[in-house]
Amino acid sequence: MRRSSTRYLLPALAILLVVGCSTNKDAFLNRTFHKLVTRDNGWFNANEKLKETVAAMQKAHVDDYDLVLPIFVNGTEEEARAMVPELEICIEKCATVIDRNSMEFGGKEKNTWIDDAWFVIGKSHFYKRAYLDASRTFDYIGRRYKGQDKQMEAKLWLARTAIELEQYAKAQSTLDEIKGQKELPKRFPHDELSAVQADLDIHRGKVDNAIVALEHAVQITRTKRNRIRWSFILAQLYQMKGQEEKAIAMYNKITRMGPPYEMGFHAQIFQALAFDHGNSKTIRQKLSKMLRDEKNKDHYDMIHYAVAELDLKESQRDNAIAQLRMSALTSTVDTRQKAKSFMKLADLYFDDKKYPSAQQYYDSTSTVLAEDHPRFEEVTTRAEVLGDLVIQLNVIAREDSLQDFAQLDPEERQERIKEMIRERERQEVVEQQAADDAREVVASTPLTPNKPGAGGGGGAWYFYNPSHVARGMADFKKKWGNRPNADDWRRADKSGTALVDIAEEEETGDLATTNALAEGEPEWKNPENYLKDVPVNEAMLDSSNSKICEALYLSGMIYKEKLKDVDNAIESFQVLNDRFEDCRFTPESYYQLYRIYLAKEKAGNFMDFGGASSKHYADIILERWPGSEFARLVRNPDQLQADEAARIAEVEAYDGLYQQFKQGAYRGVIATCDGVIANEPRNHLLAKYSLLKAMAIGGLHLMGPFRDALGEVRDKYPGTDEAKAAIALLANLDKMAAAPEAETSPTSDGPSYQTGKGDHYVIIIIPDSAGPMSRVTAAISDFNKRFFRNQSIEVKTSIWTPGTQVVLIRLFQTRELAMTYYDLFKNNKGDLAGINDQGFPLFAISSDNYQSFYVAKDSVGYREFFSRTYLDLK
Repeated sequence: MRRSSTRYLLPALAILLVVGCSTNKDAFLNRTFHKLVTRDNGWFNANEKLKETVAAMQKAHVDDYDLVLPIFVNGTEEEARAMVPELEICIEKCATVIDRNSMEFGGKEKNTWIDDAWFVIGKSHFYKRAYLDASRTFDYIGRRYKGQDKQMEAKLWLARTAIELEQYAKAQSTLDEIKGQKELPKRFPHDELSAVQADLDIHRGKVDNAIVALEHAVQITRTKRNRIRWSFILAQLYQMKGQEEKAIAMYNKITRMGPPYEMGFHAQIFQALAFDHGNSKTIRQKLSKMLRDEKNKDHYDMIHYAVAELDLKESQRDNAIAQLRMSALTSTVDTRQKAKSFMKLADLYFDDKKYPSAQQYYDSTSTVLAEDHPRFEEVTTRAEVLGDLVIQLNVIAREDSLQDFAQLDPEERQERIKEMIRERERQEVVEQQAADDAREVVASTPLTPNKPGAGGGGGAWYFYNPSHVARGMADFKKKWGNRPNADDWRRADKSGTALVDIAEEEETGDLATTNALAEGEPEWKNPENYLKDVPVNEAMLDSSNSKICEALYLSGMIYKEKLKDVDNAIESFQVLNDRFEDCRFTPESYYQLYRIYLAKEKAGNFMDFGGASSKHYADIILERWPGSEFARLVRNPDQLQADEAARIAEVEAYDGLYQQFKQGAYRGVIATCDGVIANEPRNHLLAKYSLLKAMAIGGLHLMGPFRDALGEVRDKYPGTDEAKAAIALLANLDKMAAAPEAETSPTSDGPSYQTGKGDHYVIIIIPDSAGPMSRVTAAISDFNKRFFRNQSIEVKTSIWTPGTQVVLIRLFQTRELAMTYYDLFKNNKGDLAGINDQGFPLFAISSDNYQSFYVAKDSVGYREFFSRTYLDLK
């Protein structure tokens, strides 16, 4: 009997299963079946993978505490690229369950888990940074699934997406729509609604509004991680608005919330940075205690920096400088903090007009400061300008030192030289001892592993072990930054004294002379070399004075024009005039003093004490150099303004023509350049016009005339930046001419490309020497499956020239999609090794341009077009 019932039960269940599988019937069994399948098969797995992927990204994310932290950790571009394969799987799983289990009847979705699947798809697009796709998905959920659980939450994410797209008005209207609902779903994240509002307000610069919204979010959130993070951001906003007491109280509260180590540490540090008035004793005691804690070893630099900030606020400038130096000295792994310490020192010395010290620290800052830092350009410029100034100051100091040395009695000179040699010998002994100690350490280090069978190449010499070398280079860069490979890079003063410089320069002199003077001995031991540049006769003294005169003038001009430090400029010019009655730069020095005092008088806050006025210097110029250009400018002070106005007009005209060049109007640009070169011989931008003409000729793919035009720039304007650019371009042309056929030059009648917005391809030109083409296409296909698994992308190869092939990757419906693929392809570091890292030509190209490009084999011409119309516009 039981066998009989079992025999009929199984077929009945199978029939019910088949009937339930249908999405065309709105029955309880069908709905229940597809809800279960959607929830437990596709959505659950995809949602779990999405949560795991995002959690891993957020765990690995490193916050920049120099900025207000982002309320939501959405990931950087690099982090998003790393998540793409996993997110594509999430999208695929949900797309599959939607396709197979959606049950729409009468315009209404009967499967209540379909909106959840769409929601996972939208979030996956969001974390991929495919914000347009995410926006369309969230908008679709909000319109299509009204009244269902995910409708309002999708709108919340639509607002987040609009913020990332900088569509702030749309984000606000979406948030207002959510807030206007009479009732929100039971599980709606109210804390995130307030947090998104705060995020929007921060992006719009409405900090006061952001504080109100974030205070509410902190108050109602039930997630510890969010409460800690949002509280920290709230403290940062308090600090930004000058509410120091609130900021310090909030930072102090965070330290008792059990925050992650980095956030807890920064909360303690920021209490000190937020301190503005009152007694700092308590905060100093906290910082002192932190310095005694071994686990803060890698953050000692930050603690010393915080102490320095307290010292500055309490007008203890010398103590602050000492603490900043200690911060730089104790820095280990945090290059951002090292950059901050260096920069603060540089700024302090710069404000005190101690320019040599400021130059050293700006130079050090530039080696560790991130290129996207807001002050990167300012720091590098100051380092360069002050470097020029220090060169001139060193010239003055060197020549003065040599002239003073020349005034000594011959016996005293010899005694001084002997003392220098003895000091150098003592230094050599110390350095030799250090080298011997280092060799003993190396000799005592076993060259084989202690344990039999230990791997990792432990038996190799240190410098033959790539991992050791790489680690050493990384540690060096962490501590010292990107230093050039040069001698004496750690020495604050590479010049030493003038006499030692002379002796060391002689060491690199003629070997035969060296051997004749002192065979087997270094040249610095020869006393005669120390007297080489000492001005012991009239001609040498005149030469030395000329160098000092020029250095005084150039330093004065740097003070005046680049540093806007008129007091030091006046001093430099005045010293020049007092010291040299009539050197090469004397007239110019008087004229610069005239201009400085004229500007002071026009400013209205100048009083003449002791005869220093523009009239005083004008009278000297008119009396001593009546026929000079300076006298002409003194007689007509407005002439300089007229000349400057003409220069501004010339710059504007050139800029307008350059815009035409960027738009591809090459023939018109060439004609205009010819007109300016022929008719405006005094135009101060003639070199630029000549180079622009050459570039326009290159844009027409006229390679012979292009070379001729570049050669003309090189020969006609030697030493200029334009001549250097022309030389570099000619070298590149020579290199391309010698390259394999993959880099074929265009013909003189090269194709004309149009900016396309429709279908696009991505192409890469690969020589046969790169290996079997089947391996290349297989690697690209695997890359496509991993990163673009939900897109149909074809990989095809064609003969380009004998010995090279072009790989065609298609099809992308828009230019933007092609460039997204191009960026991922170019920046991939694993899947495409040996393909995207070999410098092979890689482009995105419209289908309209591809035919002309392929027929003409115009890789050089199209490279320029691609760079100008695709890369430059990114």
